[in-house]
Amino acid sequence: MADIDDDFDHIQDERQRRFLRGTMAALLSLAVLMASILLWKRVVISIHSGQAGVLYSFFTGTDQGNIYDEGVHLIWPWNTMYVYDIRFQTREQNYSLLTNGGLPVNLKVAIRFQPDIRMLPLLHVAVGPEYVEKVVFPETEAALRRAVGQYGPEEVYTSHRGFLESVVVSSLSKMENRYVIVDDVLVKSVDLPATVRDAIERKLALHEEEKAFQYRLAIEQKEAERKRIEAQGIQNYQQIISKSLTPDLLRWQGIQATRELATSQNAKTVVVGSGKDGLPLILGGDR
Repeated sequence: MADIDDDFDHIQDERQRRFLRGTMAALLSLAVLMASILLWKRVVISIHSGQAGVLYSFFTGTDQGNIYDEGVHLIWPWNTMYVYDIRFQTREQNYSLLTNGGLPVNLKVAIRFQPDIRMLPLLHVAVGPEYVEKVVFPETEAALRRAVGQYGPEEVYTSHRGFLESVVVSSLSKMENRYVIVDDVLVKSVDLPATVRDAIERKLALHEEEKAFQYRLAIEQKEAERKRIEAQGIQNYQQIISKSLTPDLLRWQGIQATRELATSQNAKTVVVGSGKDGLPLILGGDR
């Protein structure tokens, strides 16, 4: 009887050990699954089109020898992948600046830029992912401040091409030293104090009216010149004709005309030798 009890206890112990082993295996699997879910985004890194990555290692620091292209990359969970947008981007920013006379002016500027992919690890080490706020905007403001300070309010308000070009060139020369390529800088709007803006607009309107008046005056002058040339031509024509109409030619033309009238079928009276210069005198003449 004691042997039966011992066998039964042995079976019970074996069942408990199996249950404990199964429970531990299930808990371990659950823990591995939870860890995989939690660490998935830190281990499996997806870099999309138009992006590039810079790897920071917990033990060795930033990997400056490699730039990670688009695709899927596996890293250790204690490392970090920083993903940068390397396409051209356009950001707008408002700046409050001073003209050469100390007049405040507000500019709304659009900046088109992209990080230099060849220098991406250096950009990450020197500046970091916030390079737009740390480099692009401040350097653009510095270039604009220098350029606007060389112009008066009217020149800034009308945005002369030279003004824009100076801003772009200055911005480019500064940005390239910060591992950023600037493609263009465009002043979208200029806001001056109301009194100054109204004065400039009135001046521009008067300038346009003056140009219109000068245009109309030029047309009138050209028309007067045309009439003078036409009158001179008529005068020259009359002088040439008067020189060619000699008395003998006029007398001959009169004889020819008299002959044609005498031979016509119309009723008339012809008095020979009674006209001027001895030409026939024609009287009457019904059709």
